[in-house]
Amino acid sequence: MSDDMSDELQAKIQTERDEALATLSEVVDEARYKSLGDGRIRSPEKERIRLKYLRVIISAQDTRRKILADKELEELAERLEEIEEQQESRRATV
Repeated sequence: MSDDMSDELQAKIQTERDEALATLSEVVDEARYKSLGDGRIRSPEKERIRLKYLRVIISAQDTRRKILADKELEELAERLEEIEEQQESRRATV
């Protein structure tokens, strides 16, 4: 794969990751509003709906955590690759 293709793919992945994180943030905000805020469902028979919103928050936060962890791992891999390249270039000059 050429560097241009790799850069293009990385940019696409980053864009999709950012969009997913933004969407998940919206889901969490709406579920929080419905379950804990002014939009809270107050009817006792609808308490199960509130619990479903809380489950949505947990699920969305877990997904966000996984996306951010993947992003961090990729950044660490890139930094490691740069360091290895620097060391290789130093070895070549010695």
